[in-house]
Amino acid sequence: MARSITCRNEDGMEVRFSDAFTPWLLEDCDGVYSVKNTVSISENTMTDGATYQGSVTKMRNIVLTLRDLPESDHQENRMLLYNLFKPKSVGCFSYREGDESERRTIDYYVESVDVDTVNRSRRATVSLLCPDPFFRAPEDISVTMAGWEYCFEWPHEFPPAGEEFEVRVEEKLKTIDNTSAADNIGLTIVIQAAGDILNPSIYHVEQEEQMTVGTSRKPLRMVAGDEVMITTGINDKYVYLTHGGIRIGINEYLSEDSEFIQLGHGKNTIGYSAEEGESYMTVEISYRYRYMGV
Repeated sequence: MARSITCRNEDGMEVRFSDAFTPWLLEDCDGVYSVKNTVSISENTMTDGATYQGSVTKMRNIVLTLRDLPESDHQENRMLLYNLFKPKSVGCFSYREGDESERRTIDYYVESVDVDTVNRSRRATVSLLCPDPFFRAPEDISVTMAGWEYCFEWPHEFPPAGEEFEVRVEEKLKTIDNTSAADNIGLTIVIQAAGDILNPSIYHVEQEEQMTVGTSRKPLRMVAGDEVMITTGINDKYVYLTHGGIRIGINEYLSEDSEFIQLGHGKNTIGYSAEEGESYMTVEISYRYRYMGV
């Protein structure tokens, strides 16, 4: 089945590699199907076998093997690779296999670009290192726990008796099934205030974890129009308050027992509450699936 790879650098330059010379033909792509883990175990002198301590997924190394045409401009082709694969900057690698498959992406840093200078048809090898080894889905999934649901779409015919424009939706508990086989999927949680709210909380039932923004010593009082945004991704754990159009970081408002809630594999039940003003909360959660491979 045909596969195509697109690499984009931080300047927005984008090149697609596939089974066609454009101008580089994709001969091989190593490192997109494999998963490598470091497993920690301990052996005890008087105990048979060993004890499992834990494991972590290793950084991913993607290696592209490319080839150009004998009669092509080899210098121009080399410059294309040098300009695309910039050192010391992050790039985005996108993979698609077949016309109907979902595109998956991963961030990378360039380790090396090696171009053959002898043969009439030149071969290039590009090594990309991905500190976060998991591929991502192309788009976020959004879930509304508390908010307003629109009752109609345009074009629309209004009945003489009238109708509701929108209805209030309140789900104190929302179940998210993570079928991607990856744990630690970060969330973006947005809490909007339609009235006065004191110390809002988000909690994860299965993991018995919660996040409370505001304490008795440092309370967080939200008023109508305020917004709290919480991000829980790897290297992206922050809490922001937007008040009067100005956004500031407020991680210091988190209670001492707060955990940055993430999705685990399987069933994830998420809930919300507040010390006061719970009915004024609008809560939306978005996340993006992570995959062990393409």
